[in-house]
Formats: sequence, structure tokens, C-alpha cells
Amino acid sequence: YQGVYIQWFSTGLYAKENISNGTVLFSEVPLVCGQYSWGVIYGYEACHHCLKSLEGPQNMARRLANDATITLPVPDLNVQIATTHCPGCLVAFCSDHCLQAALSQYHTAVCTKGEANHPLSKLDEVWREMHFPPETTSLIMIIKIIGIVIQTGSVPAIFEYFYRTLRDGQHRHKLLQEEFLSQLETIRDGLLQIFGFHGPQVQKLLEREAFVTLIGIIGMNGQGIGSSSFAQYCHKLDELDIDPTAKLSLDNEIERITEMIDEFSGMFTEVEGTGLYELQSKLNHSCSPNVQIRFDHGDCTLSVVAIDDVKEGEELCISYISPCDQERSRHSRRKMLHENYMFECCCSKCEAQKDDPDVTSDEDVSDDEDEME
Repeated sequence: YQGVYIQWFSTGLYAKENISNGTVLFSEVPLVCGQYSWGVIYGYEACHHCLKSLEGPQNMARRLANDATITLPVPDLNVQIATTHCPGCLVAFCSDHCLQAALSQYHTAVCTKGEANHPLSKLDEVWREMHFPPETTSLIMIIKIIGIVIQTGSVPAIFEYFYRTLRDGQHRHKLLQEEFLSQLETIRDGLLQIFGFHGPQVQKLLEREAFVTLIGIIGMNGQGIGSSSFAQYCHKLDELDIDPTAKLSLDNEIERITEMIDEFSGMFTEVEGTGLYELQSKLNHSCSPNVQIRFDHGDCTLSVVAIDDVKEGEELCISYISPCDQERSRHSRRKMLHENYMFECCCSKCEAQKDDPDVTSDEDVSDDEDEME
């Protein structure tokens, strides 16, 4: 692959020319995306197809802060989203365009037709029992992939790349560990009973090895999608050209609301689901990244943006861990990456710190003490 700013080799994405800080390198929509099962339980209302938030920013802030009295400043930015629904199962979409796209690509094959106690609901319960937040994989996404195979009659060609990398042993995921295999088998068997009669391509996808590989593909390559309407509202506030005194007042109010949200909801404030992206999935990790992922459109459309000046030929890397976690000790970062992504980080920052003592950050010590209590 070669784009305006990037070129892809088998080992990752690289800068084709010098890139300035702040440059949008590329944007793309996912091959498929899906909302997290726990996200649905926690009350996130998102378009079934593009994950655009269907909840206005004020209502979202009230829910996340558990405070029905919150009134966001600048009411003109408190945009309400019109919705439409599948006539069969009544799942919500942000537009007729998304509804028709879903029906034409996958939803016709997997729609539950509003059936009470549908077997897929039981599988969703099993899924939630094995995959607690923060989630990295979506059962809904797996079901959509099955729908694509049913409606097209074949596995999309791009999946062969993902299958090949997993077969070559380049990636592993925590859900593929021994403790989860019996639950994965329950889900696989349930999906086979529901969709297995659709023919050999679906049966092949749901063979034991292929299904476990599919879990690994999504778990290792899936990108969390942040389509929060409240976050979009905050971005629009930042862009307002207003008097500095008024701006300071707005910032203080948003900070107050954000602190209330953090206190009540913690980590469950931004990410709606996960998506599988062709280009983004080729970005490797670094504890000192030079690009970041942004969702500037309020849906599943992803943008990769330079957060530093990048030289021609330099590899483009995102970070799999948060900015705060990037500042932890080398030992803590590598521990976190190994537990969640099953690899030993050898990025330039970790290599530069390889002679540091194997000490754990204060935050980890505190977490360990909390677990002991």
C-alpha cells in the first residue's frame, strides 16, 4: 500500500516523506464494527452500523455523572440525534443510510426479527460472563462478520491477511488463554447451531481453529471506537471563538462535570465499541508514539494524526496504552502490555530504559495493595 503520506511494508506503516506535527495522515471506515456488550448494558445508545452516539451530549453527561440536573452551557451545541429502526428487530440506526447499508451488507442475514429470548441473547450473556470491561472484542462484531459471509457467500479477502498473521504466530490475545476456551466453545457451538445451516463457508468460519483465530484477529487488531456525543460537544466548545473570560467559565464548568463523570463512571465514558480497520491494524505499538487515533466525525470513521514531526522512512507507531500509562516505569508498561496483548515490548523507549531497575510504578504498587486488602 502507498498513500499520500504513508507506505506499507510487511512490518508496519512508514512515512513516505517528512510529516509535520498535526498532519492527518489518513482516514478510513472499518471493515466491520460492533458495540460492546457491556456498553449496551451500561446504557450507551449507538447506531448499530456506524456507532454514532444516539444520545444527546446533555443526556449522556447526566447518565454518566448520575445527575439529572446537569445543564450543559451553549445549548446550540446540545444536538439531538434523530433515529430510525430496523423494522424486524427494532435495533436503532442514526439514519436510513446506515439502516440500508446494514441490511445490504450483513443485517438481513442475522436480524433476530424481534423474537423474544432469541438464542443470540443467551450467547451475549455467556460473552459478558467471560469478558468483563474494559472490553477489547465484540460479540456483535463476530455476528456481523457471519452475516457478511452469509450475504456474500464468501469470507472477505482482507481477512486472509489477518488469518495469515495469526497462523504465523505474530499475535496472541488474553481471551485465547486456557481459562476462556470452554466459554469460547459454548459461544462457537451456539453460533453454529444458529447459523451453521447457511452453508460450507459459515461452517468453515465456525470450525474450532478458525473461530478461535477470529477471536484473536479482533482482539489483537480491533480498535476501540470513541464516538461519545459528550466528547464531541467538548471538542466543539474548544473551537468556539469567544471572550477569554467566558471561555474560562465554560472550561471550569466542563471540568466540574467531567470530574463528576470520572467519579461515577470511571473508564466507561468514551469508547462505544470496536472496529477492524485495514490500514490502522498495520500500525505497531510504541511507548513513545508519533501518531495517534482520533474520531473527529462522531462515528466509526477513524483518523490517524501525527503528534510529532516524523522524518521520511520513520515507522509510524501508535500506543496501545494511555498517555498516563506511557509515563509509568518500563517494568510496569511491559507488564501491562504482556497481560493485555501477550507480547514483550521492544520499542525505542523500552530499549533505552532496559538498564533501569525492574521497579513497579507507584500506581501498580497501590493497585496490588488494594487487591491484597
